[in-house]
Amino acid sequence: MRRSLCVLVVSLVLAGALAAPAQAAGRFGGGVHYLKTLGDIKDNDDFDESALGFLASYQLDLLMLRVEGDVEWILDYGGTGNALIQPQAFALFGDFLYGGVGIGISYFDGEWWTDPFYSLRAGVDFTLGGLGLDAYALYRFHEGEVFEDFGEQDLDSITFGAQIRF
Repeated sequence: MRRSLCVLVVSLVLAGALAAPAQAAGRFGGGVHYLKTLGDIKDNDDFDESALGFLASYQLDLLMLRVEGDVEWILDYGGTGNALIQPQAFALFGDFLYGGVGIGISYFDGEWWTDPFYSLRAGVDFTLGGLGLDAYALYRFHEGEVFEDFGEQDLDSITFGAQIRF
């Protein structure tokens, strides 16, 4: 399933990028992202299942497809005192109400995780003049061996985010 989702996202991004570059319009954004871990690791007393991240993003509108690239920075992931950085990309369909899929990778404690995460996203994008408010929910499918003491973990999470775009 992961390979299929990855191929789908890459195909959609390439198709959108090649379809109508002359009609492309981009928007920068920034905001906050609240994460709530639902996976098995949440039952470990040493792991803080909630986190707050900060986002910077660029979104490119290509006809019916929006392609978005984000970089997220979580100051204290899992209560470890270490920052987590997550570059990620999304293929989104719709305008005011939208949905889509995404993929990303995590950088934590000096190294890149070997397993990417995959996301399903749904949201509402309000546009008022030159500014927009994008509020959304994400479900992340995320597994990996992140913390030495915990072994293989299920880090699935439901997250909520909001960004201001200009």
